[in-house]
Amino acid sequence: MERPTGCGYIPGMTRAAVALALSLLAAPSAAAQKPAPAAGPPLAGFAALQVSVFPAQLWRADTTAWSRGVTWAAVRAAFDSTLQATLEERGLGRKWAYASDVVRIAKRNPTYASDPYALGVVRLRAPAELKAGDPIPTVLGDNLRPFTALGDTRYALIPIEVRAQGAEVVLRLVLVDTRSRTLTWGGELLAPGGPRMAEALAQRVADLIIEP
Repeated sequence: MERPTGCGYIPGMTRAAVALALSLLAAPSAAAQKPAPAAGPPLAGFAALQVSVFPAQLWRADTTAWSRGVTWAAVRAAFDSTLQATLEERGLGRKWAYASDVVRIAKRNPTYASDPYALGVVRLRAPAELKAGDPIPTVLGDNLRPFTALGDTRYALIPIEVRAQGAEVVLRLVLVDTRSRTLTWGGELLAPGGPRMAEALAQRVADLIIEP
């Protein structure tokens, strides 16, 4: 079976983001667990698989006043928890592991698992680094594997960076196969900035996996 092969328009995504998503469809993997073909959202085929959602990693402000006043730790916590709640409400339930589970694994295994808030994703901030099938940075692969091994998952959904863009925010998101250590999917999502951006971004991510 193949990974998802379609990427329809998702509310809140720019045309550039849709084009990027289309160019980053998953490459075949030799490993056993593969998603079913998806006719709906681009990541719908992964809903029934074992995926770990990691905490959001990086924040980038711009010159707008609202973004300079953002407390990233608070926004990240709100986004991580809201994303979990949104996916559970959409019907995903506990099929996946969420950021709270990842953090719990790190606390229980401090000598084995690395810092879940510092995975080593800096290279993936650049659009040129988002190519499906390419190997992920070695440090990122090394940091991810203990979490997915302990959590009995294979794929890692990683919010790489939230960056301010005028009155809006852009979320760079990747899906990684932690066994083959390759990039499976990547794209960017656009949402309104400001006090409700965590909720808006969570909805955008959920739209990639489960239809509203």
